[in-house]
Amino acid sequence: MTTPRPTVGQALDGLFDPRTIAVVGASRTKGKLGQAVLALLKSNGYRGKIIPVNPSGGEIEGLAAARSLEEIDGPIDVVVLATPVGVALDALETCTRLDVKVVVGVTSGFSEAGQDGHNNEMRLRRIMQDAPFRLVGPNCEGVVRPASDLQLTFSPMFNGLRPGPVAMISQSGALGGLMALRLGERGVGINAIVSSGNETDLTAGDLLEYLGNDPQTRVVLCYVEELRDGRRFAEAAQRLTRAGKHVVAVKGGRSHAGSRAVQSHTGAMAGDDRVISAVFRETGVIRARESVAAVDAVTALAAGRRPAGNRVGIISVTGGLGVEMTDLAESAGFEVPVLAEATQTALSRYVPFYGSVSNPVDLTGVVLANPTYVGRCLKAVAADPGVDIAIAIITFVPDQQFIEALAEAFDSTGKPILIVWTGSARSNASGEALRERAVPVYDSPARAASGLSALAATTGEVA
Repeated sequence: MTTPRPTVGQALDGLFDPRTIAVVGASRTKGKLGQAVLALLKSNGYRGKIIPVNPSGGEIEGLAAARSLEEIDGPIDVVVLATPVGVALDALETCTRLDVKVVVGVTSGFSEAGQDGHNNEMRLRRIMQDAPFRLVGPNCEGVVRPASDLQLTFSPMFNGLRPGPVAMISQSGALGGLMALRLGERGVGINAIVSSGNETDLTAGDLLEYLGNDPQTRVVLCYVEELRDGRRFAEAAQRLTRAGKHVVAVKGGRSHAGSRAVQSHTGAMAGDDRVISAVFRETGVIRARESVAAVDAVTALAAGRRPAGNRVGIISVTGGLGVEMTDLAESAGFEVPVLAEATQTALSRYVPFYGSVSNPVDLTGVVLANPTYVGRCLKAVAADPGVDIAIAIITFVPDQQFIEALAEAFDSTGKPILIVWTGSARSNASGEALRERAVPVYDSPARAASGLSALAATTGEVA
């Protein structure tokens, strides 16, 4: 009897919470893909059953190895292919005769690799025509789900991520790793990451639909070089944005040379960039020009706070940075209004006479003498009825109480708050109170401006 092909939902349910994972190409040799996949699965605490598959059998990484997939009794939720392309294709054909739910193709050498790769791609497509399983990839870096301790990848860039509201889909594994690493440094939690690679079967649209519908997901971050099923992607994006969730996308291959590079990277055709921009605008996708702007946008959106309007209140320990933030905010279409008289009176308790309490607020360096003053000033500005978004600019942190005061100010309001922290110690233990709350923290006014724009944007391009 022919095994019915699982739906996208069934396959991805098994992928993100698998009971059994078989690693084809598992190796005892450090530096090989299969060895790296197996080692990361174990070291990150995956609790399901891991079966190394290696023709020599024996024991690998302390686990009993099967000589082939046929030796494994019972169903297999996930098969990882981490072998040379010919061996991977043979294993894929074997999977068609077994009870396998989803295959993750780490292996490269398909449509991105010239004529030989084209021939491999044709064989791959023939196998997948009637395959009773779904395929992620090939030519991908794998899948990560922190809440399940699942690190199904050969890349250590995904180590140490905490669970949270951001899902990621990336046709480039390395760019996905870079963005995940930067988000993790800011305390932004990750629900799931899929490196989708060449998308021979499961596409970005399939993944967007599934991950966006997960109740834990608030923001989906995508890096795409081609929308292989543009209609499905657009329909999924529109449903999510109408439901109050956010989709941030970086589109690779915008330039002529970039489009040429895309072809050799994932085998994709980049498509008409003007059409892509129009689709994003119509469906509410926030387009980031590059990965840094995307991370800045997601950092602001992940906190889950929506501004009621476009009025920004800014406090700064130095006048110049406050002026720069004001210029950037107004250039992006935001208003920086004079603060209410009651707010200015409250600020005057902490700000010396040679500072400013109007907006932007120049606290001067004097407030650093008392670690609670900046937090109190931020709380006062956020409470102003004429302010929708508050921004605090700090340079260095003289005391842990200083950070705790900022965290308390963040907790005191439901309005969006952004922190610009230009000091050199942003990633050390002193900032943990901010990372625990996923307070949006930036290292410059320009990067905060990207986050600011994302908060107000339902369409358009992030600066």
